[in-house]
Amino acid sequence: MSHVEQSDMEPHEFVRVMMNAWESMPTKPDRSVHGKYFEYVIGESLAQKGVRYLYHQADVLHVPLATFDWFLYHETHPVSISCKTKARDRWKQAALEASALKRVYVKAVNYLVTIERVPSTVEKKVRAPLSIDHYVVANHREYSDAVKSITQREYSEAIDRSPIHGGSLVAINQ
Repeated sequence: MSHVEQSDMEPHEFVRVMMNAWESMPTKPDRSVHGKYFEYVIGESLAQKGVRYLYHQADVLHVPLATFDWFLYHETHPVSISCKTKARDRWKQAALEASALKRVYVKAVNYLVTIERVPSTVEKKVRAPLSIDHYVVANHREYSDAVKSITQREYSEAIDRSPIHGGSLVAINQ
């Protein structure tokens, strides 16, 4: 499939094609590679729709113990995307990371993207903390709608900045 054909696809269709290609492989690497492959497919689907600044496996200043699969930096409304091939209990990790991010960026938008629809997803939405804003199944239309929403905002490169803005440093030598 050429790059032009891929970029013309809706994001959920692209994910479906790429994950079907994975599933049709006669021999597969271990499950951890499956998860990384899924992350890269999600990243590629965002890049195809014009997202220019994607941080993979990002650690964010003042957000301890959280590494985001995908992070799109915006000064006031950053977006985190947690990719899980199996929703099961892994959504709890995503909720914890999203909660930590919202403590620093109150207007952050957090997505949990899975490859499988689980019957209890609705129940998880109700029980989960409000930190996860959107549960999305990547190979269904809802993912294309999510990508469309994500691409409505301009993201930028995160520039290292001091956590101190203004003031004067007073160094006391003892």
